[in-house]
Amino acid sequence: MALMLAGRVVEVNGDRAIVDVDGELREARLDFLRDVRPGDYVTIYYGIVLEKVSKEEARETLEHCSYHRGQGVEMTFSLELKS
Repeated sequence: MALMLAGRVVEVNGDRAIVDVDGELREARLDFLRDVRPGDYVTIYYGIVLEKVSKEEARETLEHCSYHRGQGVEMTFSLELKS
């Protein structure tokens, strides 16, 4: 299951950023934003930085994700091939 994540950028290397997401460092691509700097807060979806956000918006996004993690939400998908 993919959730929107948010965090604080700690490093930028070309087209990649290292983002602190709730204490865990994650690498994210900067395909859509080029003006990201260390200290910025961003949202991440499928490993791509989508937008800059305020610290408050980042916190709210993480709280939402934490709520779902704490609830043990799990989604599974199956693929049926029809002949």
